[in-house]
Amino acid sequence: MGNKQGARGIAVHDSYKTIIETGDSDPHWDDFLSGLECSHYEQSTCWAKVKQHQGWEAIRLKVLKGSDWIAGAQMLCKRLPFGGSVGYIPSGPFYKIPNDQSLDVLVDSINKLARKRRIQYVAITPYVESDYLDKILEQNGYGPTQELLPPIATTRATLILDLSKELDALLMDMRYETRREIKLALKSELTVREGDKKDLDTLFRLMSIVAEKRGERPVPSSVDFFNMIWDYLHPKGYVQLLIVESEGKPISTGLIFTFGNTVRFWKIGWSGELGKKHPTQFLYWELIKWSKNNGFRYFDIVQVDAFVTDHLSSGLPVTNELRSRRIYGPTFYKLGFGGKVAKFSGPWFRFQNPVIRYLYRHFGPPLMRMQYTNKLISRIS
Repeated sequence: MGNKQGARGIAVHDSYKTIIETGDSDPHWDDFLSGLECSHYEQSTCWAKVKQHQGWEAIRLKVLKGSDWIAGAQMLCKRLPFGGSVGYIPSGPFYKIPNDQSLDVLVDSINKLARKRRIQYVAITPYVESDYLDKILEQNGYGPTQELLPPIATTRATLILDLSKELDALLMDMRYETRREIKLALKSELTVREGDKKDLDTLFRLMSIVAEKRGERPVPSSVDFFNMIWDYLHPKGYVQLLIVESEGKPISTGLIFTFGNTVRFWKIGWSGELGKKHPTQFLYWELIKWSKNNGFRYFDIVQVDAFVTDHLSSGLPVTNELRSRRIYGPTFYKLGFGGKVAKFSGPWFRFQNPVIRYLYRHFGPPLMRMQYTNKLISRIS
């Protein structure tokens, strides 16, 4: 996999121009993206290089007005065994100006690209709250996905802390119990340090312990994926690891993405030890402090259950049904750190083939449950 910029195409739409590029390198893409309010590491070329090892190819679309680059999206494409491919735009698109026609141009360009390259299915998962973008997607033939359509494991709501506040104010925004537990942890022998690549084995081991307690498998399923992330993102300062220790023994670990003006807390590990000293609360607090001290504006706790947050904020009683939701526990725990809940629409999807669009619109879930449906979709396209 060479470090090449690849092919380039240009399409003109009124006063806008769309540039389409392939290849695994673009010297300006990440710099431009990281300067935007709505930037996300999953739209970076570094992330594309990680996903390349899983069979995904990156295609980047830039929308310019004159010489001003104002919107874009990185689509990851994977070939299907029966012809054609699927396209996925994770945590995108991005833009300079909200509610601008450039988004309409961008989505139209995505559809034209899909037709040209036989991309049979396109999924888009915005990581912004934008009714305007939702409207543009609907007008261009996209609809919200059902659970049976990929991608399934996406973040549809999160909790964001505003780091422009002073640390004391951030602490006071937290739930009383969370604040008390942090203060107890600060009085203990717990310490924190920055980790490096050799500590990724510890992260994966402690993360696997957490997953096992929940009756789940660790995701990612191998430390190799963490090593790839580190190799591609750490040299540019886009990933960091913090480790909480007691007398030199790792107790809790946290992996964060440090892209743009936001730190995103992606993975946590805990040995299950020293629970009364609250090592995970201590870890969260140290990550928040690290993020603020290093000049970031926001701290994204990443993924909460919007249904749970709405229920709890309304003051309704907590029912057994609510507690049975898969991430009720993590959501309740994270809400203790304060912040603002942000909700994202989608995922949005569009089948390129009009026959498949018709079949899905009218027969939807029953059709998707049929054996070999995915193979038939590929053959029809």
